[in-house]
Amino acid sequence: MRSRPHSSTSAGAKRFAAAVRNSANHWRLLSMGLIAAALSLLAPHPASAHGDLGAAKARCLLFIGPDIMKFTGYTPDDSKNEFCEDIPSTGKMIMVLDAEQAELRDMKIDIRIVRDVGGPAKENDNLEAITVAHKPPRYYRTGTVNFEHSFPEAGYFVGIVTVDGDHGEHWVSRFPFSVGLSFERTLPVYIVLVLAVIASYFIYMNHRPAPRPVKAVTPPRDPEPHGPPPTPAE
Repeated sequence: MRSRPHSSTSAGAKRFAAAVRNSANHWRLLSMGLIAAALSLLAPHPASAHGDLGAAKARCLLFIGPDIMKFTGYTPDDSKNEFCEDIPSTGKMIMVLDAEQAELRDMKIDIRIVRDVGGPAKENDNLEAITVAHKPPRYYRTGTVNFEHSFPEAGYFVGIVTVDGDHGEHWVSRFPFSVGLSFERTLPVYIVLVLAVIASYFIYMNHRPAPRPVKAVTPPRDPEPHGPPPTPAE
């Protein structure tokens, strides 16, 4: 008994179609994952991304102990002179901290900037050697702390604000930040976005509707002449 050749052909076509669908599903999941990653990178950084410093409700806040200080940073030499978290360019920097709770006015506040060496444990091993700027502890009765420093080179740093009270309070707030490295910070976002666009393109190519076949149009034939045939010329 002969086997039916069209049955094996049909089964192969089904397997091929299933493989194409699985490939498309993989591309779809990859694209969705890349787009989600890009959106998460583009979203405003929470406080944990830069230690105890972060943007909230259009304000830049420094969380220290149970209290909050409003953070404002300026770079006078740059046209875009206000920043929160990362400093866009090297040069002079002005940092202003405004206490939102009155109790901070009766506490000593210490500000220190160190090179980022990988965490508090490594910082404490040789704190003075990695310190690039320091403002010794003192009372700020107005609740406003002004701190200025000039960064001649780009790099990664950590700001450390320490508050000590008369009743044994000892609060430390740390916030890592970069200077003059804004492009390096945002480069992963652009890479993920490009990969998401490529994945979306492949999904579109796999799911675009097949073009409809164009039917050939046969031109109408010339009507046959009616009447007697023409008389040949003599």
